Amino acid sequence: MSKLNDRRKEVAGLSAGEAQNEIKELRLKLFNLRLQQQRGEVKNSRVFAETRKDIARLLHRLTVLENEQ
Repeated sequence: MSKLNDRRKEVAGLSAGEAQNEIKELRLKLFNLRLQQQRGEVKNSRVFAETRKDIARLLHRLTVLENEQ
């Protein structure tokens, strides 16, 4: 199985509280990545896109959970 499918399954199993905590952590990670980029410390710029996509997946999961209620 690919990492992407594993991540999708992991996100699908999260509760609303867990998803919100994960979003908070990923937004902090993205902020730190931006700081590192300004200092020229980022070697793999693909991490930005992956982090943003993970945030979007989690936001979608929260929307789905809210609509189920």
